[in-house]
Amino acid sequence: MSDFFRKFKPAGSPAAVVLSGVLLFLSFPPVGISFCGWIALIPLILVCAGAEPRRAALLGWLTGVIFFLSSLYWLRHVSWLGTVGLAFCCAIYFIPFAVFVSLRRDGWRSADSLLNAAWMLGASAVWAASEYLRAILFTGFPWNMLAVSQYRDLAFIQIAEWGGVYLISAMMVFLNAAAAVTILQYVSGLRRRYRMHVEMLFALLLAASVWSFGMHKLLTKPDSEQEPLRTALIQPNIPQVGNWEMADPALIYERLERLTRAAQRLPDLDLIIWPETALPDLVRYSDRSADLVKQMAAFGVPLLAGSMDVIWHDDDIADYFNASMLFNSKGELLERYFKQHLVIFGEYIPFDGKISWINALTPVNGSLTPGRSTTLFKMSGDGRGFCVLICFEDTLPYLARKAARSGATWLINQTNDSWFDPDSGSAQHLANAVFRCVETRLPMVRCANTGITCSIDPFGRIMQTLPPRTEGFQIAEPVPAASGRPLTFYARFGDLFAQACLTAGVAVLITLLMKRRKLIHA
Repeated sequence: MSDFFRKFKPAGSPAAVVLSGVLLFLSFPPVGISFCGWIALIPLILVCAGAEPRRAALLGWLTGVIFFLSSLYWLRHVSWLGTVGLAFCCAIYFIPFAVFVSLRRDGWRSADSLLNAAWMLGASAVWAASEYLRAILFTGFPWNMLAVSQYRDLAFIQIAEWGGVYLISAMMVFLNAAAAVTILQYVSGLRRRYRMHVEMLFALLLAASVWSFGMHKLLTKPDSEQEPLRTALIQPNIPQVGNWEMADPALIYERLERLTRAAQRLPDLDLIIWPETALPDLVRYSDRSADLVKQMAAFGVPLLAGSMDVIWHDDDIADYFNASMLFNSKGELLERYFKQHLVIFGEYIPFDGKISWINALTPVNGSLTPGRSTTLFKMSGDGRGFCVLICFEDTLPYLARKAARSGATWLINQTNDSWFDPDSGSAQHLANAVFRCVETRLPMVRCANTGITCSIDPFGRIMQTLPPRTEGFQIAEPVPAASGRPLTFYARFGDLFAQACLTAGVAVLITLLMKRRKLIHA
């Protein structure tokens, strides 16, 4: 069997790469078979074990390319070339994991359980470190981390309050590695009896412990439950038409007014929310938009509206922002928040105007200006402050942590995913957002133009969902966290786990590569 495996592995490498990439794709929306995430890396580990590091690096990168091209295909509506370039770049972060697997001289075929467990932990740390780097380097793109595939498996994701998505990803890699070690031992002839494997048993006990912790959290009643808020989430379902052209402004105004008036017929509303850039112009400089806001706010319910905004400087230079604005019952602006993390090639262009071929990658004509701080919104007479995350900001853990530390008791995501509908971008966006609630233990309401409009509780339960690509409104009743409640470990200390993995992973990889070089030249 060992001879067969050695002969099969070189020929089977392309199949293994494709299989790992496809299994990763299947674990995320739109398919969403979460179990695939627990086995997706096994084929990649099998073909990288004992391979030359350069070959392993190529295999890892190709696996990443297959995964990202298939899972990010919805970005083609922005730019085909940009989608391919993004997939190729994100795939680079698969390389450290594949190289680490290849550096074990015994090819992961050892009966030493402690040694195997140490390498399994190392593989988990390298993977988590790579995901962390993908989240922070070059503005960061923390989309579809391995852990996000489990967004519906609530018991398993509760440990995110300790180490974020990176801790869950590391646990999943540990189980993938345990299964791969078990397979390699049997095919190499080290084990002939088909019985439970020590490394696999340890991995399953770890998973069971995580599941038990999660079930305990899900079944434990909060010490003090606050009164729910009653919010109306307006989903106008305005399509984006043509080549990044806005729909007819008259249609936008008509739908916003009609749906808002319908929602206002319901009693005891605390807040009405419009999605990201719901208004077709600059509300502070547009009489028509300002009049609509005053009319809608005159019913006595505060209004949170998404709009573009501009700040003019003395030299006639203007900074444009993607903004969220809170208006009182008189239509007066109370607070505003400027989006801090802009989408590359969607809201800003690197080296804008300086390198012509970069501008050709996107239909965007110019760059917005990022905001510099988090805004804590407070409605009149209500101490339950909230923070806003605009568009893809709810995929960024550091912004949700900033919101929690600033005193937010609940979160609002205003987004417009219509550029990417009817593909799976909206569903993947929601899956990523679930983890911000678990990490901070704050509820979130999401108001989207075309979907998915919904509410998420502090444990990641998705509730009160309005069907995507429908015109209407949804009443959501989030229960804010208690003011002054203790922050979660993750909210207080951030990516401590991922940073520890990064430190350990870099040290181990450098040490192994140096040892390998010495052996080659010896």
